[in-house]
Amino acid sequence: MSDSLRELWLRGIAFNAAAPADVLIRLVDEAAGEAGLLMCEGRDLPDAVIDAALRHPVERIRRALARNLHVDPARLAPLASDPSGLVRAYLAGGTRLQPRWVRPLPDDILVTFLTAQEGGEDGRVTEKDIVGELWSSRQVPPSFPRDMAGHDHPALRLYAAFQWQSLTAAQRNALLDDPDPVVRKAARESSWVLDPEAVEAKLPSIGSRNTWFVLGTCALSPAVVEQCFADDEVHPLARNRHTPADALARLARHPDAEIRRLVATRPDLGPEAAELRQDPDENVRMRARLQPSIRTWAEFQAVQKVVDHGPDCTCPITQPATEPSPNWYATCAASEEPVLRRVAASWPGLSAELVETLAQDDDEEVLIRAVLIASHAERQRLLRS
Repeated sequence: MSDSLRELWLRGIAFNAAAPADVLIRLVDEAAGEAGLLMCEGRDLPDAVIDAALRHPVERIRRALARNLHVDPARLAPLASDPSGLVRAYLAGGTRLQPRWVRPLPDDILVTFLTAQEGGEDGRVTEKDIVGELWSSRQVPPSFPRDMAGHDHPALRLYAAFQWQSLTAAQRNALLDDPDPVVRKAARESSWVLDPEAVEAKLPSIGSRNTWFVLGTCALSPAVVEQCFADDEVHPLARNRHTPADALARLARHPDAEIRRLVATRPDLGPEAAELRQDPDENVRMRARLQPSIRTWAEFQAVQKVVDHGPDCTCPITQPATEPSPNWYATCAASEEPVLRRVAASWPGLSAELVETLAQDDDEEVLIRAVLIASHAERQRLLRS
């Protein structure tokens, strides 16, 4: 057998779902060529194979496993403290495939990365390099800062202090009075984002690259809001959760349909929502019809994932900080609005009964989403039917 044919055979075995674990373990060897590396990175693996790869003396094998999108990330926890800094960095950086739905890392892995005092025994990267990989990978769930605000380790409270808007009022107050002076200082320095006057004073020094981010996320004074309207830079206001009610009313009547579209589903929109249901733009009308069903920001985000991220969208979607209630999803599943049924059909926690109902839906996208969230066995049955 030629070397090239042998390599193809080995790769076939490596990705054979029926191959026994002891056979796959034999492939986790440099003598097997690239097949073992591709297998460790590119498919789900039996526990025995994962254990063999985690303990493997060859760093390349452990690096490949660190990028595996198919293995439960909890099983990869030992790699967060691997002797090799590159292995740690690969785990922090996530898969190279750029998945549509970014899988969050478990809290214990994140805690290991954020409290590390060094970047590995090999000294090729620093702990700061690894944390930088972590931030860019989007594998930190938005709920993590709130979970860490009361942690015993000051490094984690420090991290929470820098994510000021993710915290509750009680958590912010606690960090402002934290026993650690570094955490207290960070809390004071972060608190400006919710102080309209402080935001107004800071804006001139922010720089043009960051201005839109500030206008779209921070609490704004009346003077800043008026300046946005005067400069016709209201797009950030339409996305900002802190935009005051009077400004929202003006945005709902803005001549640009894109601006009206952005505010049409906001849970804090006032009586203007009724006006938007009569809007000349069909997309605005559709979104405004959804607005009475959206009462919280968690529900708003669940709807935005569907209406702003269509089938052709390739931008990454991360796990939300909070999920709507199961009852809300059940209500969406019974809605006359196809978009809300699509939202329900996208939620993995939906009951099997509702999934089966939506898998027979007249709306093709509802049907496809419902089949995709079904279990493998149920999916095969639905496809046959």
